[in-house]
Amino acid sequence: MKAVIYAPLLISAALLGWHFLGPADGPATQAPLAERSGPQQEAGKTILPMSTSAARQPATVSGPAPTSLRDTAVDGMLEVDHRGNLLITDQIRHLFDYFFTTVGEESFDSAAARIRHYLASQLRQPAQDQALDLLERYIEYKTELVALEEHFPVLADLDELRAREDAVQRLRAGLFNTETHAAFFAAEEVYNSFTLERLAILHDDSLADEDKAGRIEALRNDLPEAMQDLLVPQIHQELSQQTRSLQEQGASPEQIQQLRLNLVGPEATGRLETLDRQRQQWQQRLEDFNHEREAILQHPGLADSDKQQAIDSLLEEQFEPSERLRVSSLLDNR
Repeated sequence: MKAVIYAPLLISAALLGWHFLGPADGPATQAPLAERSGPQQEAGKTILPMSTSAARQPATVSGPAPTSLRDTAVDGMLEVDHRGNLLITDQIRHLFDYFFTTVGEESFDSAAARIRHYLASQLRQPAQDQALDLLERYIEYKTELVALEEHFPVLADLDELRAREDAVQRLRAGLFNTETHAAFFAAEEVYNSFTLERLAILHDDSLADEDKAGRIEALRNDLPEAMQDLLVPQIHQELSQQTRSLQEQGASPEQIQQLRLNLVGPEATGRLETLDRQRQQWQQRLEDFNHEREAILQHPGLADSDKQQAIDSLLEEQFEPSERLRVSSLLDNR
């Protein structure tokens, strides 16, 4: 499954530009649609077959498919129950957003028409009308979201961030029933709540750095397991980028440690520091070995065969069998 987590609490620039760049109003997990040759039954529901021609060439609406859709499979599944009613899942939102990402290459109305055409080609009644009605609500949501963002410019204040998130959730609750609200937005809202709580902890001057780190780790551990899994790549990417930036600025080991504590907590920070030590020790061993190896190679009184024998003996003395291949590979790449 392709997991994509957007930046926490996307600010107005991204949301106001959705008509031009496609919708991206929060984090969502996305599953690429697998091509299917026929209906599949699963626990009382039918996963509809997605024809290759319909998924890859929705060109009968208004000319050729936009460039960004060509040679791609529709992202999102349509599912119905045994009575033909549409099953409400996050996959429907993924499908809508798949087509709306073309806005800018084509008009918003053209993108919406593509979705309507696609739904009509894939669904029978009553699921077809149910999906079309849901699309109209989603279009209304996106339109009102742009208007809402006019009241929330680029935000740096935690209270304003909370107010924005509350306003967005109230907008969703007013347009979607409970089932759809949860299916479309539950994961995003859990993530945004985590982000706001994390920011509140980081900006709480009454807490020591160690206390902040412990609370952030506890906060993350309280998340649903699936959400924790989705956070891992983002947190590690953020940690890598910020660590590199601090190192380029000449940051002290204490500053690097504090960054790690804030992002991943005490337990993971301890593991990272252990890994740092292991890397440093490995690098020192390599440098020591290479220094002695160079001395052997530069020795004027040894034949080439003797030099190679001395280097092989040195390699066996200083490295375990499992390490020697790695050392040899590193030397070959010099």
